[in-house]
Amino acid sequence: YRHTVPENVKYKLHRAELSEKMLELEGVHTVIHTAAALEGTAERLVRDNIQATQNLICFAEHSRVERMIYMSTVSVYGDVDGMLCGGGSRVNVELYGEAKHICECLVNESMIPEKLILQLPRVVGPYTELGDVRRSGFLSMAKKILWDEDVTCYIPKVKYNNYLHVADLEGFLEIILKSRGWGEEKLLLGAKEQLEMMDILQIMKQEIGSRSKIWAEDKGVLPKCALVKIDQAEKMGFSPSHAECMLKRFIREAYRNYRA
Repeated sequence: YRHTVPENVKYKLHRAELSEKMLELEGVHTVIHTAAALEGTAERLVRDNIQATQNLICFAEHSRVERMIYMSTVSVYGDVDGMLCGGGSRVNVELYGEAKHICECLVNESMIPEKLILQLPRVVGPYTELGDVRRSGFLSMAKKILWDEDVTCYIPKVKYNNYLHVADLEGFLEIILKSRGWGEEKLLLGAKEQLEMMDILQIMKQEIGSRSKIWAEDKGVLPKCALVKIDQAEKMGFSPSHAECMLKRFIREAYRNYRA
């Protein structure tokens, strides 16, 4: 997600290849594990996701780390129709989702006293890469709006909340880190409001004054994990900004990065 180091960081950065060896650090109380390979061969996904996570867990257990937050993904459920509630069925899961599911199991089975798995939706923000968006229909349509290209929406009436701005994720992490005794092992995150896809596209179009024309062509096909149930996360203090504000912020950031 992040390709550059922010200028105002107030912490030390240690570069390490997690898949090759255990970390050599002292005084670590909490681990937040976000590193992952999103695509590639099975060998790469095993190395960069599963082996890297196993090595990090070994470090945490050896160093007596008290808490671990693992950033997973709704992709562990595959092509699930309807509302995703977590802990349910898994359908046609791709390699990436399978690798992350195994990592979830490794975290749950570890000896780390407190561990929490956050199953993330599409995370957007100022560093979202729009170069290759073939794997995301949401980003593909946003990119066309950004460049004033016409958009055909095949799911105009489908309600969708499978996205989250990174600033809302950051705010929730601050709440989690201040709390004790995590009661949930897995939490699903997503936007609070469930907007129809045509409304989502119109919000982004109007925010930047795009000249795109948006056509509705309902094919009756549901995108995977279109709806994410976030009530368990809300019980722990998750309170994302309004979906409309989130979408406007994302498309403004994309405009500044790619058009300004």
